[in-house]
Amino acid sequence: LGLGVRLSSGGALNSGVVPTAISDLAFWFKNDTGVAAAQWDDSSGNDNHMAQSSSGNQASESGGGLLFVDDNSDHYDLTTAVDIGASNAFTMICVININSYDTKNTLLGDNNETDKFLEMQNVDQIRFRESGANVTVLKFADSGNFPINSKYMITVTKDTSRNLVVYKNGTLLTQASSDYNPTQTGAFALDQIGGRTAAPDEDFDGYMYELLLYEKLLTSAELSNVQTEIKSRNGL
Repeated sequence: LGLGVRLSSGGALNSGVVPTAISDLAFWFKNDTGVAAAQWDDSSGNDNHMAQSSSGNQASESGGGLLFVDDNSDHYDLTTAVDIGASNAFTMICVININSYDTKNTLLGDNNETDKFLEMQNVDQIRFRESGANVTVLKFADSGNFPINSKYMITVTKDTSRNLVVYKNGTLLTQASSDYNPTQTGAFALDQIGGRTAAPDEDFDGYMYELLLYEKLLTSAELSNVQTEIKSRNGL
Protein backbone atom coordinates (compact mmCIF):
# COMPACT_ATOMS: atom_id res chain seq x y z
CA LEU A 1 0.00 0.00 0.00
CA GLY A 2 1.12 3.54 -0.74
CA LEU A 3 3.99 2.65 -3.04
CA GLY A 4 5.04 5.72 -5.00
CA VAL A 5 3.07 8.01 -2.73
CA ARG A 6 4.57 10.41 -0.21
CA LEU A 7 3.33 13.06 2.17
CA SER A 8 4.34 16.57 1.25
CA SER A 9 5.35 19.12 3.88
CA GLY A 10 1.83 20.47 3.73
CA GLY A 11 0.33 17.04 4.32
CA ALA A 12 -1.13 16.61 0.83
CA LEU A 13 -0.62 13.37 -1.02
CA ASN A 14 1.33 13.41 -4.27
CA SER A 15 3.19 10.88 -6.39
CA GLY A 16 6.14 13.01 -7.42
CA VAL A 17 9.82 12.87 -6.52
CA VAL A 18 11.44 15.38 -4.21
CA PRO A 19 13.90 17.50 -6.26
CA THR A 20 16.93 16.57 -4.14
CA ALA A 21 16.51 12.91 -5.15
CA ILE A 22 17.84 13.83 -8.61
CA SER A 23 21.48 14.77 -9.23
CA ASP A 24 22.90 18.12 -10.38
CA LEU A 25 20.42 20.32 -8.52
CA ALA A 26 22.11 23.73 -8.39
CA PHE A 27 19.59 25.49 -6.16
CA TRP A 28 16.04 25.08 -4.88
CA PHE A 29 13.99 27.89 -3.39
CA LYS A 30 11.22 25.83 -1.89
CA ASN A 31 7.81 27.25 -1.13
CA ASP A 32 7.22 28.07 2.54
CA THR A 33 10.73 26.96 3.51
CA GLY A 34 13.46 29.32 4.72
CA VAL A 35 11.90 32.33 3.03
CA ALA A 36 12.33 35.88 4.35
CA ALA A 37 12.57 39.32 2.77
CA ALA A 38 16.35 39.47 3.19
CA GLN A 39 17.11 35.89 2.10
CA TRP A 40 15.46 32.79 0.68
CA ASP A 41 17.44 29.77 1.84
CA ASP A 42 18.52 27.18 -0.70
CA SER A 43 16.93 23.78 0.01
CA SER A 44 19.23 21.88 -2.39
CA GLY A 45 21.93 21.34 0.23
CA ASN A 46 24.39 23.54 -1.72
CA ASP A 47 23.91 26.67 0.44
CA ASN A 48 23.37 28.67 -2.74
CA HIS A 49 21.01 31.14 -1.09
CA MET A 50 19.49 34.17 -2.76
CA ALA A 51 19.93 37.30 -0.66
CA GLN A 52 19.39 41.06 -0.73
CA SER A 53 20.97 43.26 1.95
CA SER A 54 19.31 46.50 0.82
CA SER A 55 15.84 46.79 2.35
CA GLY A 56 14.66 49.02 -0.51
CA ASN A 57 15.32 46.23 -3.03
CA GLN A 58 13.82 43.40 -0.99
CA ALA A 59 10.64 41.65 -2.08
CA SER A 60 8.00 40.91 0.56
CA GLU A 61 6.99 37.50 1.87
CA SER A 62 3.69 36.27 0.46
CA GLY A 63 2.09 32.87 -0.03
CA GLY A 64 5.21 31.00 1.04
CA GLY A 65 7.29 32.86 -1.55
CA LEU A 66 8.16 36.44 -2.47
CA LEU A 67 6.23 39.32 -4.04
CA PHE A 68 8.51 41.38 -6.32
CA VAL A 69 7.60 44.96 -7.26
CA ASP A 70 9.36 46.18 -10.40
CA ASP A 71 9.18 49.87 -9.39
CA ASN A 72 11.23 49.00 -6.31
CA SER A 73 13.89 47.12 -8.31
CA ASP A 74 13.38 44.08 -6.10
CA HIS A 75 16.03 41.49 -6.90
CA TYR A 76 18.35 38.96 -5.24
CA ASP A 77 21.91 37.72 -5.69
CA LEU A 78 22.95 34.08 -5.54
CA THR A 79 25.76 33.01 -3.22
CA THR A 80 27.45 31.16 -6.11
CA ALA A 81 27.00 31.80 -9.84
CA VAL A 82 25.83 28.94 -12.08
CA ASP A 83 27.04 28.87 -15.69
CA ILE A 84 24.07 28.21 -18.00
CA GLY A 85 25.75 29.64 -21.11
CA ALA A 86 27.41 28.17 -24.22
CA SER A 87 26.31 24.52 -24.63
CA ASN A 88 25.67 23.93 -20.92
CA ALA A 89 22.32 22.19 -20.42
CA PHE A 90 19.86 23.19 -17.71
CA THR A 91 16.33 22.58 -16.46
CA MET A 92 14.57 25.43 -14.66
CA ILE A 93 11.20 25.10 -12.95
CA CYS A 94 9.38 28.04 -11.38
CA VAL A 95 5.93 28.76 -9.99
CA ILE A 96 4.93 32.36 -10.60
CA ASN A 97 2.04 34.82 -10.80
CA ILE A 98 2.90 37.89 -12.90
CA ASN A 99 1.26 41.18 -11.94
CA SER A 100 2.05 43.16 -15.09
CA TYR A 101 4.17 43.29 -18.23
CA ASP A 102 5.21 46.90 -17.64
CA THR A 103 8.68 45.37 -17.56
CA LYS A 104 10.04 42.22 -19.24
CA ASN A 105 9.95 40.17 -16.01
CA THR A 106 13.45 38.75 -15.70
CA LEU A 107 13.60 35.42 -13.86
CA LEU A 108 17.32 34.65 -14.22
CA GLY A 109 20.00 37.25 -14.78
CA ASP A 110 23.66 38.19 -14.55
CA ASN A 111 24.63 40.92 -12.10
CA ASN A 112 27.32 42.20 -14.49
CA GLU A 113 25.71 41.85 -17.92
CA THR A 114 22.64 43.28 -19.66
CA ASP A 115 22.81 40.72 -22.49
CA LYS A 116 22.34 37.58 -20.37
CA PHE A 117 18.86 36.75 -19.13
CA LEU A 118 15.82 34.49 -19.13
CA GLU A 119 12.63 36.51 -18.96
CA MET A 120 8.88 36.41 -19.48
CA GLN A 121 8.48 39.03 -22.21
CA ASN A 122 4.68 39.09 -22.57
CA VAL A 123 1.62 36.80 -22.56
CA ASP A 124 2.90 35.00 -25.67
CA GLN A 125 6.70 35.05 -25.52
CA ILE A 126 9.74 34.10 -23.46
CA ARG A 127 13.18 35.57 -24.18
CA PHE A 128 16.57 33.97 -23.54
CA ARG A 129 19.98 35.45 -24.21
CA GLU A 130 23.25 33.91 -23.12
CA SER A 131 25.61 36.24 -25.01
CA GLY A 132 26.19 37.73 -28.41
CA ALA A 133 24.01 39.98 -30.55
CA ASN A 134 20.98 37.72 -30.95
CA VAL A 135 18.11 37.25 -28.51
CA THR A 136 16.24 33.96 -28.64
CA VAL A 137 12.52 34.77 -28.65
CA LEU A 138 10.29 31.78 -28.06
CA LYS A 139 6.81 32.22 -29.54
CA PHE A 140 3.96 29.77 -29.14
CA ALA A 141 1.11 28.45 -31.27
CA ASP A 142 -1.56 29.25 -28.68
CA SER A 143 -1.88 32.84 -27.57
CA GLY A 144 -2.00 34.04 -23.99
CA ASN A 145 -0.04 31.20 -22.38
CA PHE A 146 1.44 33.50 -19.73
CA PRO A 147 -1.40 35.74 -18.50
CA ILE A 148 -1.19 38.19 -15.62
CA ASN A 149 -2.90 37.52 -12.29
CA SER A 150 -2.73 33.75 -12.79
CA LYS A 151 -0.62 31.23 -10.89
CA TYR A 152 1.16 28.60 -12.98
CA MET A 153 4.34 26.54 -13.25
CA ILE A 154 6.80 27.24 -16.07
CA THR A 155 9.58 24.82 -17.01
CA VAL A 156 12.35 25.82 -19.44
CA THR A 157 14.92 23.26 -20.58
CA LYS A 158 18.05 23.69 -22.67
CA ASP A 159 20.03 20.77 -24.08
CA THR A 160 23.71 20.65 -25.07
CA SER A 161 22.74 21.60 -28.64
CA ARG A 162 21.15 24.75 -27.21
CA ASN A 163 17.58 23.78 -28.05
CA LEU A 164 15.04 25.41 -25.73
CA VAL A 165 11.77 23.72 -24.72
CA VAL A 166 9.00 25.19 -22.55
CA TYR A 167 6.27 23.52 -20.47
CA LYS A 168 3.34 25.09 -18.62
CA ASN A 169 1.97 23.15 -15.64
CA GLY A 170 3.80 20.09 -16.95
CA THR A 171 2.35 20.26 -20.49
CA LEU A 172 4.68 20.83 -23.43
CA LEU A 173 3.95 24.09 -25.27
CA THR A 174 4.11 23.99 -29.07
CA GLN A 175 6.36 26.69 -30.43
CA ALA A 176 5.04 28.62 -33.40
CA SER A 177 8.45 30.10 -34.15
CA SER A 178 11.61 31.37 -32.55
CA ASP A 179 14.14 34.01 -33.49
CA TYR A 180 17.72 32.71 -33.44
CA ASN A 181 19.30 29.96 -31.37
CA PRO A 182 21.23 30.87 -28.22
CA THR A 183 24.60 32.17 -29.38
CA GLN A 184 27.33 29.79 -28.25
CA THR A 185 30.04 32.32 -27.47
CA GLY A 186 30.64 32.24 -23.75
CA ALA A 187 29.47 31.86 -20.19
CA PHE A 188 26.21 33.03 -18.65
CA ALA A 189 27.12 33.47 -15.00
CA LEU A 190 23.64 33.21 -13.53
CA ASP A 191 23.90 34.99 -10.19
CA GLN A 192 20.81 37.18 -10.00
CA ILE A 193 17.11 36.42 -9.47
CA GLY A 194 14.37 38.84 -10.49
CA GLY A 195 16.54 41.29 -12.43
CA ARG A 196 19.67 41.73 -14.53
CA THR A 197 22.75 43.91 -13.94
CA ALA A 198 23.55 45.86 -10.79
CA ALA A 199 20.97 48.55 -11.67
CA PRO A 200 18.98 46.30 -12.16
CA ASP A 201 16.58 46.56 -15.10
CA GLU A 202 13.72 44.55 -16.62
CA ASP A 203 12.77 43.53 -13.10
CA PHE A 204 10.30 40.80 -12.26
CA ASP A 205 6.87 42.09 -11.23
CA GLY A 206 4.77 39.56 -9.37
CA TYR A 207 4.83 36.52 -7.10
CA MET A 208 7.56 33.90 -7.16
CA TYR A 209 6.38 30.89 -5.18
CA GLU A 210 9.11 28.38 -6.01
CA LEU A 211 12.24 28.23 -8.17
CA LEU A 212 14.76 25.47 -8.86
CA LEU A 213 17.43 24.76 -11.42
CA TYR A 214 19.35 21.64 -12.46
CA GLU A 215 22.67 21.84 -14.32
CA LYS A 216 21.50 19.24 -16.81
CA LEU A 217 18.58 18.26 -19.03
CA LEU A 218 16.33 16.01 -16.95
CA THR A 219 15.11 12.77 -18.46
CA SER A 220 11.42 12.67 -19.34
CA ALA A 221 10.73 10.51 -16.26
CA GLU A 222 12.72 12.78 -13.94
CA LEU A 223 11.02 15.87 -15.32
CA SER A 224 7.54 14.40 -15.01
CA ASN A 225 8.13 13.29 -11.43
CA VAL A 226 9.60 16.60 -10.26
CA GLN A 227 6.91 18.64 -12.00
CA THR A 228 4.23 16.50 -10.34
CA GLU A 229 5.74 17.15 -6.92
CA ILE A 230 6.10 20.90 -7.48
CA LYS A 231 2.59 21.26 -8.89
CA SER A 232 1.01 19.33 -6.04
CA ARG A 233 2.68 21.31 -3.26
CA ASN A 234 1.78 24.59 -4.94
CA GLY A 235 -1.87 23.70 -5.42
CA LEU A 236 -1.77 23.54 -9.22
